Parts: sequence; structure tokens; C-alpha cells
Amino acid sequence: MNRENRFDIIIAGAGAAGLTLLWYILNSPVLQKREILLLDKSFEPKNDKTWCFWDSNDLPLNEFIYHSWNELEVGALGSSFNEELITYRYDCIRNGDYSMAILDTAKNFEDITFIEASIQNFSSDEKIAVVETDKGKFTASHVFQSVLKPPDFETSTVDNSLLQHFVGWEIETDSSLFNPDKAVLMDFNVPQLNGVTFMYILPFSENRALIEHTLFSDTLLEQDVYEGEIRNYLSEHYDLGSTRYRILRKEKGAIPMEDRKYSTWYCENVMNIGTMGGLTKPTTGYTFTRIHKKSIEIVSALERDEKIPEDAVSSYRFRVYDMMLLYLLSSDQHTSVRIFHDLFKKNSFDMILRFLEEKTTLSNEISIFSTLPYLPFFKSIYKMKHRIFTGR
Repeated sequence: MNRENRFDIIIAGAGAAGLTLLWYILNSPVLQKREILLLDKSFEPKNDKTWCFWDSNDLPLNEFIYHSWNELEVGALGSSFNEELITYRYDCIRNGDYSMAILDTAKNFEDITFIEASIQNFSSDEKIAVVETDKGKFTASHVFQSVLKPPDFETSTVDNSLLQHFVGWEIETDSSLFNPDKAVLMDFNVPQLNGVTFMYILPFSENRALIEHTLFSDTLLEQDVYEGEIRNYLSEHYDLGSTRYRILRKEKGAIPMEDRKYSTWYCENVMNIGTMGGLTKPTTGYTFTRIHKKSIEIVSALERDEKIPEDAVSSYRFRVYDMMLLYLLSSDQHTSVRIFHDLFKKNSFDMILRFLEEKTTLSNEISIFSTLPYLPFFKSIYKMKHRIFTGR
């Protein structure tokens, strides 16, 4: 192996997970002088994704935030609920801005190498990890990858596997229609034709907003179906004909929502991160803050030359909650919408966000579940008992 192909750390994949890990490494006095290789097909930043999360100022992200909202709205079953957040705020980061800021910073470090290559496989040779690409092989003591599914992915146990898939338009209108201080987290008051469906609205100003048509289902739709629903929503809720707004950009995505357990390691010395490491919350699709918290853990362990923690992303209790709700989202569309209606009608938004972030106590969770229809959850426990009672 050519010595020029040897590094201390290789980050395979320059998406949210890879770049976030790189950012924490760059901010570590201990690690920033290590020989680091960043691999991906392309490093060209694109503003084609929007990453959102709720934050209580636990993470050092203010420099990246594009817009924040202090008030949220949820609509379901003909009603809508609004609440101003007290503990949290809802933040938005644009992936192009995020990528550009981190890559521009990294270019100032002489020990960071960037190679555009197609990543093909990972292996381990004794204590050294090997990354195989179309530009050759590269080795390192530690490899972190967010590109390839782990080898045991197809054989791992999964009962409910959905996608949260969406198409969004960022539009500019000819008049002031939006409240830039309030985001619509979910509006289920739309036709429920192809699965549990909602609209997601992020206003950036009084006349500019991102509107997304989002579904929980196992089947993707044709592009014109999503866009037709966005067009109908703008017409019916904002009286906007196609001549009264301009589409600034489009985005689309499909986030896996499954009860599968993801492996921590691809192979020895190659750690799975991001969605490939199971960091996507199975019932919400939110991943961004989990990526940051895992990156902090990784960097802390590397600084101390200790073993990287392999703790489960979610505790057993929250895995059970996810399995129950995933079963209902997969099997009972009407009940799922009813659950979202009751959840936001009868609980504070801050408490719900704390629950979704898995920071509530058992007594908090009992209180939340007491506000929801209980029979569907008993049914889900019965249907998922082979997973719940074995812990698999």
C-alpha cells in the first residue's frame, strides 16, 4: 500500500453525518492535526435539502442556522393547534450553506485531504481499515462511513419498514401571506389518499416559504402527484393561483422509518454513522441532532484514545414506543391521524418535542399516553410482541 494512501482517520461520505464529524474534529486541538481523508463522489454544495430540528441551545449550531421559529402549528381532523415554544425553538439549516461553511473551513487545514471517488467497499486488515474506491484503496486506523448499507442489513429483523417521502417547493409570493415566526409542523387536513399524509410549511418571510407534501408509506409517488397536491394546497389554503407565486427551488427526499436495528460497525475499525448507523429516529425521520451528539461522543473518545461508545441510539423503552407507532402508521391510517390530533390537542408542544427527543421520564410518558386512544396501542403491543418481549 502506498504510504500516500495511509491516513489516521477516513470519513467516507460528505453528507450531514460525515461533515458534522469533520467539523467537530476540526474544532478539536487534539485531532485537528491528524492526517484525515474525506471521500465522496462530489464536494459541490447544493441547496437541495433542508435540515430541521428543535434545539434548547444544547449544541453549538447558531452560526449555521438559516431561520428559526418560536411558534408551531399542527392540524388534524379539521382542527388546528398553535403553541409558542418555551423550552425549545425550531431551527432550519440549509445543506448547501452547512456544507460550504465546513468545507471552506477544512480547506484551511493542511492535514485534510479531499478525494472525489466512488466508494465501493470496506474491509479490515488486522488493525487497519481499508476503503476501496474507483480511485484506489486507502487505509486508516479509524474509518467512519455513511455511504454503504452494513453487510447484515438485508438479513436483519424488520417488521415495519416505511418511508417518509416528500417533495417541497420554496416559493415567493406577490403578497404577504406567511408568518415568519410560525412553522406548520404537520397539517393532516389534506386528502389521505396514499398513506398518512401531511403538509409541512416553513415560512422564511412574509412572502417566502418552503411547502412540502409529505407521506408515511412504503411506496414512492410520481413527481407530479406530490406537486399537484402542493399546487392544490396553495390554492385552497392561501388562494394562490400559479401566476401569484414563483418557485425558487425544489427539494425531495425519502427517509427510512423502520424498526430495524442497525449495526454499529460495518467491519472491524469501520464505524457506521448517520442513517447507516441507525441515527434516524424511526417514527419522525429526524436525524440531525442525533448526528451531532454521536459526533461529540466519537471525537471525545478519539481525543482520549478510548474505545468509541457503542450504546444503543434509543433505550429499550423508546424502541418499544417506536415499534408501536410504526405498526400503527403501517396498518391503520385513520387511527394514526387521530393519535397525532389527540397528542397535540392534549399535551404541550414542548413536552411532545421532549418526548420525541427521548428526554422524558417514565411518568411523563405515562401522562402522554393517557391522553391517547389506548386500544390501538394494546393491539400494536400484541402484534409486535415477538419483538417487544425479546428486545430484538
